[in-house]
Amino acid sequence: MKGFTAYLRAIWHVIQKDIRVEWRGRQGVPVMLVFSLLIVFLFNFALQLSPDLQAGLSAGLLWVSLAFASTLGLNRSVSLERENNALDGLLLAPVDRSAIYFGKALSNFAFTFLVALILLPVFSLFYVQNMLKLPLILFILLGVGAYTSLGTLLATLSIQARTRDVLLPILLYPLALPILIAAVEGSRGALIGQPLAELQSWLFLLLASNILFHAAGLMFFETILEE
Repeated sequence: MKGFTAYLRAIWHVIQKDIRVEWRGRQGVPVMLVFSLLIVFLFNFALQLSPDLQAGLSAGLLWVSLAFASTLGLNRSVSLERENNALDGLLLAPVDRSAIYFGKALSNFAFTFLVALILLPVFSLFYVQNMLKLPLILFILLGVGAYTSLGTLLATLSIQARTRDVLLPILLYPLALPILIAAVEGSRGALIGQPLAELQSWLFLLLASNILFHAAGLMFFETILEE
C-alpha cells in the first residue's frame, strides 16, 4: 500500500511540475486557446451556413480545434523537457518510469480539457448550438483522454528527433483517426439529443482506446526512454 501511495505521489509531483512551468511561462495553454479560437472564428465567418448545417458541423469543428491545439501542447511539453536536460533530471528521480508517463499524460489532458471547456460556450455563441451538455462533456473527457495518452507516448518517442515538431503529427494523426472518428460521431449524437444507449459503440471504442494507450504507456514508456 505504501508503494502505491508513493507511486501516486510521484505522478502528482510530475503534474505539479508541469502546472508550475505552465503558470510561470504561460506559453502552452494560451497558444492552444488562441489557435482554437482562430479556427472557430474563421469557419464561422467563412462558411456562413444555415443554423441546421452549423449544428451538424459543430462536433467536427470542435474536434479539429482540440486535435490541433492538443498537438501544439504536446510539442510544447516535449520541447520543455529537452531544455537544460530537464528530462535527464526526471529520469534521475527514484520513481518508476511509468509514473512519469502518467504524470505527463494527465497534465497534457488537463491543459487540453481546459481549452475544451473554454471553447464550449464560444461554440454555443457562434454556432447557435447548446454545447453545454453532459453527454458531450463525457465524450470530450474520453476523447481527450485517449488522444493525449497516445500523443504523450508518441511525443516521447520523437523527443530525440531533430524534426520532432513535424514527426509528431505524422505519427499521431493516422493512429488517432479512430479516436477522432468515435469522438466526432459520439459528440454529434450528443448534440442532436440521441440517448447514450444509442451511442454505446462510440463510447466503448473511446473507453477501450483509453485503456489500450494507458496500458501501452505503462508497459513501453521505459523502453522508449532508453532508446
